Amino acid sequence: MKNMKQTIFNLISLIIGLNSIQIASASQTVQIVPADGTIQHRVELEQGWSKEVRQLFWFTSQGSRIIPYSWFMWLEQADNNNLFRSVDHMEMLRYLPMSSSEKNPAGLPIGFALDQDKKSGEAWVGLTCAACHTNQIDYKGTRMLIEGAPTLANFVKFFGELVNALDKTNNDKEKFTRFARKVLGNEYSEVHANELHKELAETTFRLTQRRTVNDLPLDYPADFTSYGRLDAFGNIQNAASVFALHDLTNNNAPSAPVSYPFLWGTHQSDVVQWNGSAPNTPIIGPLVRNIGEVVGVFGDLDMRKASWWRQELFHQKVEYSATVNMHNLGKLELWVKQLRSPDWSDKNINLPPVDMVKSDKGRDIYKELCASCHKVIPKDQQSNKYKAEMTPLAEVGTDPAMAENADHHMARTLILEGTKSSILFGDKFAATAPAIELAVNGVIGLVLKDPIKAIEAGLIPELDSSAKSFDQQALKDSLEKHLKDFKSSESSIKELVEKHIQDRKVAKKLAYKARPLNGIWATAPYLHNGSVPNLWELLKKPEDRITEFWVGSREFDPVNVGFDISKGLSKFSVYKAGTKTIMPGNSNRGHHYGTDLTDDDKRLLIEYMKTL
Repeated sequence: MKNMKQTIFNLISLIIGLNSIQIASASQTVQIVPADGTIQHRVELEQGWSKEVRQLFWFTSQGSRIIPYSWFMWLEQADNNNLFRSVDHMEMLRYLPMSSSEKNPAGLPIGFALDQDKKSGEAWVGLTCAACHTNQIDYKGTRMLIEGAPTLANFVKFFGELVNALDKTNNDKEKFTRFARKVLGNEYSEVHANELHKELAETTFRLTQRRTVNDLPLDYPADFTSYGRLDAFGNIQNAASVFALHDLTNNNAPSAPVSYPFLWGTHQSDVVQWNGSAPNTPIIGPLVRNIGEVVGVFGDLDMRKASWWRQELFHQKVEYSATVNMHNLGKLELWVKQLRSPDWSDKNINLPPVDMVKSDKGRDIYKELCASCHKVIPKDQQSNKYKAEMTPLAEVGTDPAMAENADHHMARTLILEGTKSSILFGDKFAATAPAIELAVNGVIGLVLKDPIKAIEAGLIPELDSSAKSFDQQALKDSLEKHLKDFKSSESSIKELVEKHIQDRKVAKKLAYKARPLNGIWATAPYLHNGSVPNLWELLKKPEDRITEFWVGSREFDPVNVGFDISKGLSKFSVYKAGTKTIMPGNSNRGHHYGTDLTDDDKRLLIEYMKTL
């Protein structure tokens, strides 16, 4: 009971502070400077968020740390003297620069968040959900900001250029001197500059290792991952098997890049991820999947052999640590829960009006051919839970690489050998195991390390709508309702973790998830691996679909429903260079549903999908 009361007290304090993030103290030491360049005006759609929530979602840290914030503020690009964070450079990488503010002191792009180390006070820059799940769509001069949409950003290019910039700064005397004088400011001296140079060399070496570990085999094209795609599972696997376990040879190539999923409806689904491998088990499920995501984007998961006294007293063989901010993950999940799909007819944008006569006819086609997998969720019912349809790989016929890699990539277990795969549950690890199970083990280790904090974080998105008023009594009542069955935080978190593990076993099968298509018009390119540029191409017979097209353009094509593929920043190709052999990971085959329709009926179906 004491634990419950303390948890309730902690949560009330947390939720009352939902309109602020841990940056107030940081802003006292972090210099606020203007964005380096002109920020484009973007129109915001009605998606269930206030301006305040948008800002919070964009810049609330989830614990990701790439480099110190002051470094990122003044780092120059490798081959010129322009700032790395310049608006033009970030736009080229297809991130979304924003103006400077208290929450965004250096005018960084959406999703580049400040995270402050509690011990040292040093501020770091890292990624948060919005970096990968916010997009801009342009149409006839109007720039539309779509919350929760899959980004077109090129993370691999961003990280590669960041490492190159750090390396050049480390080795170029003039470049380093400019960097040091700006970073150190009034504290610049030869001694401090030498200390900074040492830190820069160490960080550059560490990040270079990360880039090397995640390199693709030499026979893969340089732009294989490119704009709008990333092998998130591969990065998460390597974060655990390589860096958390301290073995640079224990990696797997992240060779199955996929489009970033759209976020609306994520919290309401019973499972998430393209392969449905992450169940949304109440309380603990969203927290576990979000911690896993942070692990993949510089959350610094670390697994080490426990000290002798921990082994003797608590029978604890492995210690877990990370920079993950669980409470902020709970807040981010709450905001995702409130997010709604974008509406083609939103009053703030100027897309061509939907032909409702054609749309009504298309609705009948959708009900017959599509609705059995892709449920129709009325716009006023998007808060309702739903069960996703899982379609076996053999049936859907789309590229199998993501699902196969997620299940079949293996790694050495090292210090985890002989421990239970889920710490408290499951079989003991052998010398090798599926790489994703090592990441799951690390995530569960973090949850069990601080069960009270985990329950607090897991309950934040479960609050009743009455909690939005931030009334203390309403909050208390809501939290007591959710906590009434909890005898103690420690025992309850173990039960929740065990339930989540059982849910994962049930979900484990080679299949892809079919979800409701609300807002599908704003999420091109299509199929899970982004191999089909627009809805019109998707409805063609697989063998007739276009096999090469430009990616990176933001200009919208309202007729075919996708982006302009006649121009862009990189080319996507289904085939290996100079051959007619499909590149593993890039297949545009499968998903034959609706491909036998006449062209006229396909247009009717597309017209209806604009209204979803």
